[in-house]
Amino acid sequence: MTIDKKPLFPYTKHGQIADALSTEIRGGRYSPGDLLPSEPELSQRFGVSRHTVRAALRSLSDLNLVASEKGIGTRVQQTRPVLRYSHGFSSAEDLLQYATTTKVRVLDKTEVAVDDEMAERFGCKTGEHWWRVRTARKDPVGDSVVAYSEIHIPLAYGAALQGLSRSRQPIFSLIVHRFGVTISEIRQEITCIAAVTREEAQFLHVPEGSPAMQITRRYFGENRQVIEVARSLHPNEVFKYSMRVQLNHGAGNYF
Repeated sequence: MTIDKKPLFPYTKHGQIADALSTEIRGGRYSPGDLLPSEPELSQRFGVSRHTVRAALRSLSDLNLVASEKGIGTRVQQTRPVLRYSHGFSSAEDLLQYATTTKVRVLDKTEVAVDDEMAERFGCKTGEHWWRVRTARKDPVGDSVVAYSEIHIPLAYGAALQGLSRSRQPIFSLIVHRFGVTISEIRQEITCIAAVTREEAQFLHVPEGSPAMQITRRYFGENRQVIEVARSLHPNEVFKYSMRVQLNHGAGNYF
């Protein structure tokens, strides 16, 4: 995908400023290593507030076109953007939206016997049989692979996997609708993987040994039973994770 075919910035005032600066960078007005004009200069030039200028510069930074250097200014990094798929999660509804706004391909579905290490992660007994589903998700805009996932569910929930390849719902949602269970808690862990395996690299479309972000989620039912365990790998170059934390200052002084 080239940056000329689809808009990279929102149709807002700061998006227009970011688009104008991006065009100037691509056109050679600013080269890698050059400093952009200061915020006051850009504010005067475009007739907008410094707040709008900062938002525009953040948009350029998100694409790795520029980088802010404290006490120096904003320096051009490169002339072509590095597109990243960015998504934030703050609720189960966000997970549903993430699933429905990405394209999923089911790689395989296999019945596996749980070993000791898996039993500890799944909260079940060694020797139990679970379903393992492997999937790859793509950004619907850039068509880049944004996630390779290994999803395990208890064998008893296998009926929820019928028609999985035609559904855009996540597996935990299919289980909820098929069996009427309630997801009471989702526990999430984020870690960094120094080097993905050869097979994982093939699915992610990255070189073997590349770093990746790993997100592991465990879904619990009302009786504390594990409904699903999902391990996802995200390429460093095309995926960014974001979250929002709201502080309740009425409950006490945090800062």
